[in-house]
Amino acid sequence: MNNPFLEKMGAENDLSLIRASLEGSQEALERLILRHQAWIYNISFKMVMDHDDASDITQEILIKIITSLATYDHEKGLFRTWVYRIVANHVLTMKQKKFERRIHDFDRYVSLIEQLPDHRSFSHPESGILVDELKVGCMMGMLMCLNRMARLVFLLGAVFDVSDVVGAEILDISPGNFRKILSRSRHRVFSYMNGVCGHVDANNPCRCSFKVKNFLDLGMMDPGNLRYNRPECRRVKEVVSRRLDDFTESFYGPFLDLFKEQPFYDPPDMTKWLRALVQNDDFKRLFEISDTTHN
Repeated sequence: MNNPFLEKMGAENDLSLIRASLEGSQEALERLILRHQAWIYNISFKMVMDHDDASDITQEILIKIITSLATYDHEKGLFRTWVYRIVANHVLTMKQKKFERRIHDFDRYVSLIEQLPDHRSFSHPESGILVDELKVGCMMGMLMCLNRMARLVFLLGAVFDVSDVVGAEILDISPGNFRKILSRSRHRVFSYMNGVCGHVDANNPCRCSFKVKNFLDLGMMDPGNLRYNRPECRRVKEVVSRRLDDFTESFYGPFLDLFKEQPFYDPPDMTKWLRALVQNDDFKRLFEISDTTHN
């Protein structure tokens, strides 16, 4: 899979697709969008913790990218920087989403988890899947307690291994500022999880397997409709190229690996949506697409 966040990357593929798209090629436009939509979707989902919201956000971002494509100037920077600045600006300024309203404070979130009774003897035929579902969901909830900028920097720097140079370009801040925000957000998530989560420290009391019954009883988890655990998906670590950071490796490495073991979600099939979009009369005029254009 194309990783747009590699520090050194060629831009020729994007440029050729951009030129062809602006010359009226529906196929080129589709290929250009498909190169980036999975990453946009995963950023969107991990920012809001809901697949329906993430689908809507991804479509809104793609529309912004498509309608602004003619304004991209390759002499001013990489297409990657231009695209993910649009992504970043959108997710940082969009209307607050439902899970952001429900989960936004570390102390309250951790307290609610700790107050749930342990059910050590509870068993379920799908217990393994449900434990992983709860594990991924709970860890994502921790990220929701960060403000949006800190959450986005954590996702880029700690989960997707984006370098401070690339992250700074995307967010239009200095590399030093990117590192500072990343350090603070990483420390905050670690300090709260390290104090309670058994996955981070085996001496901690909280175990996902002890809490599964609570979430089933509350109707917040359904083995037939998993929200977060997608065994068929690749893991985040499989689609990013790890860069070595001695401090991260020696101190935060095992903790951050928990996030890299999470699914890298396949986006919903947007091919039909995209094809319908480019058949819209306004889009045809914008990109000079004719009904007979296929290449």
